[in-house]
This record gives sequence, structure tokens and C-alpha cells, in this order.
Amino acid sequence: MKLFPALLLASLLVGCATVEPVPSKRPLTAESIQAIGKVKVIAAENNRGVEKSWFMTDSSAAGAQYGLLGALVTGVMDAIINAGPSKRAQKAANEIAALVPPEALNLSLVTALQEKVAAADAPASGISIGEVATAQKVLEPKPINDVVEIATAYTLSEDASAFRFVAHVTYRSSTLTYTTPYQFKGAVPKDQLTGPLYSNTFTYQSAQLPIPTLTPDLKERLVASIQDSYKTEAGPPAPDSQEGKALAKELEAARDEKLTKDEIAIFLTRHWLSDGGALLKREIEDAHAFAAKFIVHDLNFIGVPSVTGTDELVESVTGGRTVRRIGAGPEAGSYASAPGNLTSFTTYGNVSAISKASSEKIQKLSGQAKATKKKKA
Repeated sequence: MKLFPALLLASLLVGCATVEPVPSKRPLTAESIQAIGKVKVIAAENNRGVEKSWFMTDSSAAGAQYGLLGALVTGVMDAIINAGPSKRAQKAANEIAALVPPEALNLSLVTALQEKVAAADAPASGISIGEVATAQKVLEPKPINDVVEIATAYTLSEDASAFRFVAHVTYRSSTLTYTTPYQFKGAVPKDQLTGPLYSNTFTYQSAQLPIPTLTPDLKERLVASIQDSYKTEAGPPAPDSQEGKALAKELEAARDEKLTKDEIAIFLTRHWLSDGGALLKREIEDAHAFAAKFIVHDLNFIGVPSVTGTDELVESVTGGRTVRRIGAGPEAGSYASAPGNLTSFTTYGNVSAISKASSEKIQKLSGQAKATKKKKA
């Protein structure tokens, strides 16, 4: 007799939790487009710079079933496994930031948007960019009404074979209210009742660098690079220390007959850094040009995406690069610029490293924000 009400309650809770999926994109209506007209664009200052992604091993769930001892053992194992990849990702982020600091990224994006303002292909009617500015969102975190806000992320893949740029774009209005274009069987979900009038995502992926072939010479260089990464002014770490054990584990892996993504990244990161970071700078400029063009294009596009739609080719560029409007899933309606030479699936790990300079800047800004908040209180 007690089991039935419990099962009934569980089924009711599951039923309440069921939400019909809709894309994250929010398109503007024709009426909103005409009402908005010329709009100011604010690019959030990027503070993280180009991040180096890597895969962090986490065995805590497996160790938890063996209690405190299991958690301690897996914690030590993870620390050893993650030491090398973490160290190298941090080093790569530091080296990239020395050539392409966040300030350069912000300037490049603003320049691309300003060029769109001056371009002769600006729409004759509808929404166009009137002014471009930047804002430090750590100090001004609240969304700004009646402007197009752009937040950006720049990431190097796990194996450093590719670079990815993502722009998240929103527009909120002080006079216009968002009305969902979707029909729901029950009540309209709360997340469809409030929020920005417009939102979408724009993703650019660079051409892929060729993966190096494992040769005896490459293996020797790999071993030397790993050994060098663990050296300090005091020399190599003691064999029985955690650093020493991590080094031994990496050297063992380096001497096998396969290249991991982290090992590949040791060599390919050098390509992005060569010639003063010229290749990376070109890809960043191309990514910003893509974003500036298609943000304006999409602000004037009233099509409503569906999670069950199909991809749509929007543009083909010489060299095989294409721009597609994603047709299905939660990212339906978003834009993706991809090269024509994709030979494998690119992964971006589960964590990323930022440069020491970026970390220190973010900490300083966070301290200023807390001090300002405290003063106002």
C-alpha cells in the first residue's frame, strides 16, 4: 500500500521534468528587426586569451566506491597522470599569450566589426552596426539593454592540430519582449518566457595541421622534450617524488609505438608559434571576419530553427571552406565555418589552460569587482 503512492509520485515528478527540446538560438522577428534598425555592438573584453585544451583524468568516481583509501589512491594516480599534460598546456598558453595577448584579440575583433560598419555591403534596411565598443564584463557583469553583446572564446585543440573560435551573441531590449516562436503541449517553459530577444552562436575552426608520423628521430625528440619540461634550476626531479614518478610514467609512454594527443601537441604547438605566431594570427583574423559578416547576416534572418532540421550551406569559399547553418539538435540555427581539408574529428578536451598573465589579470579584476561591490553595499 505504501509502494503505490511512492511510484505515483515518482512518475509525476518525471512527467513534470519532461521539457520539449528547442534550439538555443533565438531569432528576431521582422517587426523587431525594423524596430531595432542601427544598433551598437559591445564586445566583451576577452581576458583568457588563446586557451590550450587538454584532457584531465578524473578517477574519483571509481575510487569513491572503495572509501577514503580508494579516493586517496586514485587522487595520487590522477595527479601523476595529469602532471605532464597540465604543465605543457600551461606552457603553451604562456607562449601563445606572449605573441597573441588577449588585448590583441580584442583589437582584432573590434577592427573586423568596424570594417563591417564601413563596408558597402551593409544592409539597406533592417539591422546594421552603428558603433563598436568594448566592455570589461568582470567589472560590469550585468547584461546591457539595446546593444548587441559578443562574448568570445579561443581554444587550441588537445593535439594542437586545430584552432577554434566561438562567439556567443545576444541582444536584449528595454522596449521589446521576447515571445517564443515554438508551440508546447503544456505550459510554456520558464526559460522561454524571459531572457534575450536574440541569441546565437558562431563557431570557426581552422584548417588542420598534419599529424606527425612517429619515427625513431621523433621519439628521441619527444623524450628530450618531456625530460626538459620537468627540469628546474635544481635539475631533474628526484625519482621517488611525485614529479619524478610523473616523469617516469611519461617517458614510458613516450617510448611506446604510438603518439597520444598530448604528445602530438608538443610538436604541433611549435607550428602555431613559429614566425611570431603568423599562422595563428591569420586564423584569428579570418575567424573575426567570419563572425562580423554572419552576425549582421543572422540578426536580419527571421528563419526559426528546428531541432529536427538539416544543415544548410550558406557560403562556399575558395579552398573548400564552407559556412553552414546547423540544422538539428540544440545548436540548430548556429553558424559553423569549417575548412575543406578535415581528415579527422578534432577534440578539445575537458579542461583548458590559460596563461599566467591572464590568470593574474582575472584575479586582479575580480578583486576590483569585489571591492566595488563592497563599497556600494
